[in-house]
Amino acid sequence: MHMGASKRGIVLTGLALAVVLGGAAVGHRVLANRQDAAQTAPSEAAEPASTDADALMLADYDATVYTELDEPVLLSAIADGKPLVMNFWATWCPYCVQEMPDLRDIYERFGDQVNFAFIDVTDGQRETRDKAAAWLADNGFDELPAYYDTDLAASTAFGAYSLPTTVVVSADGQILTVSPGVIDPELLSGALAGLV
Repeated sequence: MHMGASKRGIVLTGLALAVVLGGAAVGHRVLANRQDAAQTAPSEAAEPASTDADALMLADYDATVYTELDEPVLLSAIADGKPLVMNFWATWCPYCVQEMPDLRDIYERFGDQVNFAFIDVTDGQRETRDKAAAWLADNGFDELPAYYDTDLAASTAFGAYSLPTTVVVSADGQILTVSPGVIDPELLSGALAGLV
């Protein structure tokens, strides 16, 4: 059972990435509704996907972001049937800048098996597309798949009000984690190794 479009703006509270011991898949699933705060529960399944009715799916939170050429693209199209890592960031965020080298290393390691979306939260004032694109180029990150959330639809859908925020989605579209704050590169790498 999928949540309706009316739940798109739900604020997903901070969840930590977790990896099942032994290199298995991500060991958390997200449970949420409007009345209760989001919570996590360990998964008993060997696969990262769940058929649980309360599993959150990317399709329920799909949003449009834009390429550097201002072409619209849905998050589900970026996923394209692979696991997806979305990182919400901005140039003015020191923690976003701090974690970018680790994220690039993870992208270089998993980029052929996992799709990535580095989503600049582009409010048009504090952060602009030109500013973000120039920062990526000037700092050697222009090879990363960058997208711009100029409508703030994606950051609102995932409650990315604190930057950076990283979201991990399984190949079948289940939202596994929404994690605000600087990533732990070993934890994220282990989680992705369990998904591929």
